[in-house]
Amino acid sequence: MLNIIFIGSSTPLALTALQSLIATNQTILALFTSDTPQPNAPKLFPVHIENNETLNQLARLHHIPCIHLNKPLKDYLPRIKSLNADLILTCCFSQKLPSSIFTLPPLGAVNIHPSLLPTFRGPDPVFWQYKLACETWGLSLHKIARQFDTGNIIDQQHCDIPDGLRSSQCIHSLAQAIPELLSLGLTQLKSTPMLSSIQNEHHASTQSLPTPSDYTLVTKMSARHTFNFICAYATINTPIKYAVQERIFWLIKGISYNHVIISEARMNKNIITFPCTDGQISARYYFE
Repeated sequence: MLNIIFIGSSTPLALTALQSLIATNQTILALFTSDTPQPNAPKLFPVHIENNETLNQLARLHHIPCIHLNKPLKDYLPRIKSLNADLILTCCFSQKLPSSIFTLPPLGAVNIHPSLLPTFRGPDPVFWQYKLACETWGLSLHKIARQFDTGNIIDQQHCDIPDGLRSSQCIHSLAQAIPELLSLGLTQLKSTPMLSSIQNEHHASTQSLPTPSDYTLVTKMSARHTFNFICAYATINTPIKYAVQERIFWLIKGISYNHVIISEARMNKNIITFPCTDGQISARYYFE
């Protein structure tokens, strides 16, 4: 078993990772989280495992010390050093770990990234995998290096992502691969800590956080990929922009796609059916 410091925020990926470590009897020395602490929370209280569970709640349930980060991580170096961890594991954590921290444990520090690195580096790989029509989804367990998402790969797991998922559902699907990812990855770290794969920079891609203009439809994609992008991100509050015939339609829900070729968009009440490279898509909309 390993003595591990866990650093992350309350997402399905990070929660699944911490649950998996606990289930396999790893020793979690401390949780460092960027979540906002609950005011006046008692030191220990009963918690039910639910979808809205936080890392803090899970840590309290298992008597894991929880440190809420309210200053740069480098300021916690004395505290981290005093824990004498074998390994630091991060998941869904936006701060860059300074080298004084990620080189501290004997096994270093590793991160769980929701893409098959070196493709889709960056802070929101799920969005860009939908936006850029990713064919092969998965997770990477990699060493933390000076630059985000560039460290050597320890293990990867491929994931099947069904059509028509919301982005939150996609993340839950990815999270199901974390127990296997950690089981294989941590076993390798313990037995052969120097065995890892250098990322191929010729295949690397990095994307920034999406901007409002990125929520615009590009119909050069296939019908299936366009439909999945709409399903993943289109809502009444975050509609996907689709422009045709000098009109702007704001797509709020994907309905269906098929491979019947049509030449122009058709409207029926609040549903638009429009052509893609290899078929057509129907979606609910409102327009300007």
